[in-house]
Amino acid sequence: MFWLGGALTVLIVLAAGCGETVLTQWPRETIFSNYFHLQEIKPGMNRMEVEGIMGQPAAHETGDYPGGQYTIYFYRTHNMDYDGSETVRGGYTPILFQKNTVVAMGRRSYLRAVGRPVHEPLPALPPVFHGPA
Repeated sequence: MFWLGGALTVLIVLAAGCGETVLTQWPRETIFSNYFHLQEIKPGMNRMEVEGIMGQPAAHETGDYPGGQYTIYFYRTHNMDYDGSETVRGGYTPILFQKNTVVAMGRRSYLRAVGRPVHEPLPALPPVFHGPA
């Protein structure tokens, strides 16, 4: 009889949360928006122009790599990486800058710049929390 009371308590707690907004790790609106805005990014643009179109990147890195010195912005454009896609680390499209100017974007360009084999799997970026849209 005790387990019945415990199960009922669990059901009540779960039911109480049904009317609340559930925040997920997959911000659909942001992903779709980034995907479509990415089409506006062209080589030769500067970082301010890119941020004006895409907003702040979910993550970025700067460093000296085998391909040269790069600043790389990562924008979430897919919910995961797909074979043949230009995304890395779980659905992020990299945009590569040299001297504040877009020089390339996409998985193959990123891997070449940082000196990794094109077929190498990459670790995922840390999850990004997005509140309600």
